[in-house]
Amino acid sequence: MKIAALAAGVSSVVIAILSFMGDEKGRATVAREPSPTSSTQRHEPVEVTGSAGSGGAVPDRFIGTWVGLVDDEDMKTPFPVEILLRQGGLGQTIGNVHYESLRCQGVVRLYEASSRELSVQESLSVTTDMCDEDLVTLRYEANGTLGYSYGDGEGRAVLRKQEP
Repeated sequence: MKIAALAAGVSSVVIAILSFMGDEKGRATVAREPSPTSSTQRHEPVEVTGSAGSGGAVPDRFIGTWVGLVDDEDMKTPFPVEILLRQGGLGQTIGNVHYESLRCQGVVRLYEASSRELSVQESLSVTTDMCDEDLVTLRYEANGTLGYSYGDGEGRAVLRKQEP
């Protein structure tokens, strides 16, 4: 009886460890699905730590503050977005997002990373009925801009890096 309980405990620990290691494509296996959205959902702000070049999963060319206008097929007019990206690993909070005209803001967590593309999950700490928490794709373009999209292309923007 004690051996069966010990074996069950060991297998639970092994499964838990493997779930945090990621898959063969470098995607985090924790929180695989985007979080549910709600206009009343509130999250505590999370302080982002780390610096450019500290050996995380975010390529250095993504590090910085990016701005642009989002064209969303459900909205009448484009709205501004500002995303601050910092270094971090898969599953970690790597930046902040701010939609000033919509009065929404929060953090972004790294969901998937490659040399040309990041997927980040938004977690909004301040939100209105105008905002949803989305899985956002950021694609680095040859001209130094970021292609920004969510919802299978429902929202799109070209982001430009702000110089410090």
